[in-house]
Amino acid sequence: MKAVMLLILLMACTYEPETVRYVIDGDTFVLNNGETIRLQGIDTPEKGDINYDKAAYELQKRIIGKKLTLEGTKNDFYGRKVRYVFSNGNNINVELVREGWARALMHKGTTYEQQIEEAQKKAIREKKGIWDINDESYKRMSHRCVQLGCPEGTITVASKQGEVYYNCACSTAALITKENLECYSTIEDAILLRGYFAARRC
Repeated sequence: MKAVMLLILLMACTYEPETVRYVIDGDTFVLNNGETIRLQGIDTPEKGDINYDKAAYELQKRIIGKKLTLEGTKNDFYGRKVRYVFSNGNNINVELVREGWARALMHKGTTYEQQIEEAQKKAIREKKGIWDINDESYKRMSHRCVQLGCPEGTITVASKQGEVYYNCACSTAALITKENLECYSTIEDAILLRGYFAARRC
């Protein structure tokens, strides 16, 4: 009985409500106290998108078992706390963008806007993470983009109602209605202008 009581006491002492319980994806995690935290100013691939697992891993290795500092007061539509997250003085939001596992999702005048924008420019320049893109394989199928209803020079398409971009030869691309069809001449434009991520299939 004493051993059981000692074990319970030890568990109570090591339980820290503001440490991370688990990671949902590259920009969202849950604390031991049940609060869901959404990293402010950035966006990462969703479940099912290319690089989803890599982005989630990059966040996990930076926050699991670490003492975190959260900055911000906003809550989003889903009741998640929208925060800048710091570990050992490092801004995790900025780090994920700098390493190419997240893109900037900023509104003008927000805190750390300049740092995140500069981090994204660096990631694009160095072709890191989601910016390690190969337009050439898409260009080879550009004639299929024209068949879908896009102008010459288009190499990738997306649906206005979706979250990913497709190779024009992809069977899913052919299902996009003309009213919802978005046409892009570079993959970088698809990511930067509308925030699309690469489709896992095609």
